Amino acid sequence: MAYHVNYDINLLKAGNKNEFERVYFDFFDVLYALGVQYTSDRSVAESIVQDAFLKLWEMHENLLPETNIRNFLYTLTKNFCLNYLRDQKVVWKNLNKVRAYEYAYAMQSLERIGNNFMEFEELCSKVDLAIENLPEEIKIVFKLSRFEDMKYREISEKLTISEKTVEARMTRALKILRTELKDFLPIFLSFFN
Repeated sequence: MAYHVNYDINLLKAGNKNEFERVYFDFFDVLYALGVQYTSDRSVAESIVQDAFLKLWEMHENLLPETNIRNFLYTLTKNFCLNYLRDQKVVWKNLNKVRAYEYAYAMQSLERIGNNFMEFEELCSKVDLAIENLPEEIKIVFKLSRFEDMKYREISEKLTISEKTVEARMTRALKILRTELKDFLPIFLSFFN
C-alpha cells in the first residue's frame, strides 16, 4: 500500500475534511490489521481504529507542525489495543488460562515493538511469514482461531478433532511463533512450559 509522504498539518488543524479523509483512507487498513493482529476480533479492531481516528479529529486543532501523522495514529491504535488487552486479560484470567496467556503475549508484544510505524510493518511481515511456516495442521487451527474468530469448540467441530487437540495445537503455534519471532517479541518461558 502506498502512503502519501506528507500530510498538510495546517489543513488538518483547520479541520479540512478532504485532508482528514486522505489520512483515513491511507491508514485505516494497516491500523485495522494491527488491531486484528492483537485483539483477534475484527469488530473490536474496527472499533479501536475508529476511536483512533476520532481522537485525531478531537485533537486536530492542537497538532504540532512536526507531527508525524503515521506514527501518531499507530501509537493511538497500539495504546487502545493495549487497553483492550489489559481488560480482556482480567476477564479471561478466570475463564481460560491459555486464552489469558495469549492476551498477555499480545499485550507485551505490543509494548515491546515501540511507536515506530516502520517497526510495525516489519513485524507484520515477519509474523505473516512465521504463520505461513507453521506445520499445516497447526496453521489451520491458528488461522481459524485468529483470523476467522472461531471458538475452540467451533474449530473442533469443523475439523472433527477434540477441543483438547485444538487447544494443544494453539499452544504449539504460540510456542513456535514465540521462538520464530524472538527478536521482536518477549519470551514467556513460564507461560507454556
